[in-house]
This record gives sequence, structure tokens and C-alpha cells, in this order.
Amino acid sequence: MLRTIAKGLGIVLCALLVLVVIGVGASSVARAQARQLAAPTGPSAVGRIELALTDLARVDPFLSDGHARELAVWIWYPTGKSSAGAAAPYLPKAWADAANSVNGLAAVLFQDNNAVRTNSIASAPLEGKSPPVVVLMPGLGNSIAEYTELAEDLASHGYAVVGINPTGSSTVVGFPDGHLVYATPKGSIAETNIDAWYATASRLVGVWVDDASFVVSALTKSPPSVGALDFSRVAYVGHSLGGNASFEACARDSRCIAAVDLDGTIFSQVRRTGLKVPGLILQANNKVSCDEFCQRRKDDFKGLTMSGPVRDLAMNGAEHLNFSDNGVLFMPLLRPVGQLGSIDGARGGLITRDVVRAFVDQEIRGAPTSTFDATVERYAEVHAP
Repeated sequence: MLRTIAKGLGIVLCALLVLVVIGVGASSVARAQARQLAAPTGPSAVGRIELALTDLARVDPFLSDGHARELAVWIWYPTGKSSAGAAAPYLPKAWADAANSVNGLAAVLFQDNNAVRTNSIASAPLEGKSPPVVVLMPGLGNSIAEYTELAEDLASHGYAVVGINPTGSSTVVGFPDGHLVYATPKGSIAETNIDAWYATASRLVGVWVDDASFVVSALTKSPPSVGALDFSRVAYVGHSLGGNASFEACARDSRCIAAVDLDGTIFSQVRRTGLKVPGLILQANNKVSCDEFCQRRKDDFKGLTMSGPVRDLAMNGAEHLNFSDNGVLFMPLLRPVGQLGSIDGARGGLITRDVVRAFVDQEIRGAPTSTFDATVERYAEVHAP
């Protein structure tokens, strides 16, 4: 009997081992397959440059070496359809390899960043003069590259998208000279208590807002190599913690005329002071039971819509990372753990791009409100929460 049981267990273990080997092999192939991001929908091709900006007036609060705050900034912008040049990588090679490695042995279950193909042309000439600016901020841990589809689409419609990588908060940030900076405890959130979480998140948002203020001021005074950008009327767009930062930065910047929060809880001062210019919240439609954290988030969103011109919308079937490129990349673990929802990834990305662009067009270019309303109505998944 014992031999029979042992033999049966051996067969089961061998079968499981075979399944694991097959699964790992299949994932290794799938993650390395070339993945082309969605083509931008605007009339212009898209250029991209990368630069490093150092704020000599601030010691980096997330690092312990006493160095000034240094930021890797990406700019997407319109260029001519006839512009020639090499395609910009999703991430530069050293950065991509580092991002691939942070998951250790589990990397086989995440997208190989070297296999993602963008629609941007590296260092292409700027089309036209001084395009209006959208400042883009990522979620905690993410890099600005993970919002390439959104950035490229906005740039193809004539915007300069200034993306800020928050050093010490993004899992890893690469700079044009090749050096890398990894996330630090001071730039992250580890609390489990809700009040402690809010306090730490608010502190991080404050640093990110200072980053945005510095970048806008620096690029206004010293335009990037491709040419001057129009910072007289700025829109801020962000995801998750970057969504909170977009609202907070907008509230503090007299040049801001609109802000977009993509599924970002509001932790900072703006939850009490409100937003005086038009704002848009586009959140995941979470149908599960609402805990204390969720209820506070709902109350804050309601307070913002009641105290100022802020509109709150939800997307059926979306979860937190559907507002980034992760929805269309090889990320098989994200759906089971609730970070990607049931909505098709490409569909969720399309809705996000169209709704954000229509809102920005309305506020920066004066497009009729009816155009934004029509965009929202086009998608049955989008509704008031």
C-alpha cells in the first residue's frame, strides 16, 4: 500500500513539474515576443527626447547621499509625418534590463521591456511652434514609460507631453548618462494603518509636486533641445499617486487650467481645499465591498465634485493598472491579483486615451463641452460612479 501511495505521489509530482516547466517555457517565449503599442490617432507623427534635470535648490529627500534632486524627464511632441530617425525604445537598454531584473525569478511572468515597440521617433524635429503642455506623472513604482500609449496619442494631437519619473519612488529610473536609481524606503509606502498611509502618501505627493513645479519652471526658462514649449496654460495628468499629484500640482500652479486623476486616491491638501479649475477623475469601477480605505476615497471624491468643477467618472471592468500600458503587455499575474480587470486591455486603453484627450481639448483648446460629453457617451463602459 505504501509503495502504491508513494508511486502515485511521484507521478503527481512529476506531472506538476512537467506542467511548471511547460508553463515557464511558454511564458519565456510569450514575454519576449515583440509587442507593438497602439498607433496614435492624431494627424502628427510623434517625437521623443529624454533629458536629466537637477534641482540644485533641493537635497533629494528620498536618497541618503546628500545629492541634489535629479529627475529623468521624457518629452513626447508632434513631429512631421516625413520625419526620419530611429524608433525610440520603450525603455533604453540598461534601464529595460534593470526593470526586467527587479522581479527576480518571477521575471518570466512579466513583460520583457526590450520587446515593446513604440510609435515614437527618437529626437525628431518639433513640428510647429510652442505646443501646449500636458505634464504627466506615473503611479507609485511605475516609470513614465508605462504610459507611452497615452503620451504618444496626446502628442500626435499636437501636445507636448512632459513626463516626470519620480526618482526614488519609481522601482528603477534610468538617466541619459546610463546611471540607474532604484526605489528607496523613503520614496515608498509601507504602512498598513490607514492614517499612517495617508500621512506618508501626502508627504510623497508633496515631493512629486515640487518635482513638477521645478520641471515646469526649468523648461520654461531653458527650453529643451527641440524648441520652446507653451507653459502659459498647463494641464496635469497622472495615474494613482500621480493622479493625486496632478490635482495638487494644479491647485498650486496659477498656470494650470485642468487636471486629470486616473484612479488615484486623494491623500494631500487638495482633498480639503478643493480644485478651482476643471478636473476629471476617471476611476476603476470597483464592485466589491467597500472598506474604510475605499469609503474615505469615495467621500473625498464626492467632496471634490461638490466643492469645485470636478467631474467623476468610472469605467466598468477596469482595475487599477488598466489605466497604464500594463493592460496590453504580457502580465499574466496582474488579473488574478486584481490589478487588471475584465475589460479587454486594448479597449480600456482606448477609452482612457479618448476621454483624457477630449477633456484636455475642452480645457486647453476650447473644444465644446458637447464634444467631451459625446466622447463619454460613445463608451457604454463609462458612467457616473
